[in-house]
Amino acid sequence: MSRAQWVATLSRVFCGIVFIVHGYPKIMNLSATTEAFSGMGFPGWMAIPVAIFEFFGGIVLLAGFLTRILAALFIVEMLVAGIKVHLPHGFDVYHFGDPMARGYEYVLALIVLLLGVILLGPGPLSVDGKLRGRTHDTGMEPGLDIEPGEPVA
Repeated sequence: MSRAQWVATLSRVFCGIVFIVHGYPKIMNLSATTEAFSGMGFPGWMAIPVAIFEFFGGIVLLAGFLTRILAALFIVEMLVAGIKVHLPHGFDVYHFGDPMARGYEYVLALIVLLLGVILLGPGPLSVDGKLRGRTHDTGMEPGLDIEPGEPVA
């Protein structure tokens, strides 16, 4: 695999794992998740679709199916969480003295990785790649995928 294909694959897999890990406890304790959402100013019922989306969407993203669509939907979710929940706490994800005050640093990092997934595609080790019959698709234009040692210009 080329470097771009590695970046595409690793970014997709990492983001999928992150959303599975964050969605699982939400699904396993929906009453606490509903209460937490209400405490953050969201309607409590929104906890259910978000929990389902994070967990099952994370699994589907990890597998590389409907990759760009899921990445775009996760970006929307992260933008809402970032603006509504994290932005008031500043950039830094860790604040001394207040364990619940989490800045937007981590959310921004996920958004950047998800943009990479949208731009590069799912990578060759994905359901999307197999369904299209392509083993080298990175979503990039032909000729832009440079192998190590090749001149750039």
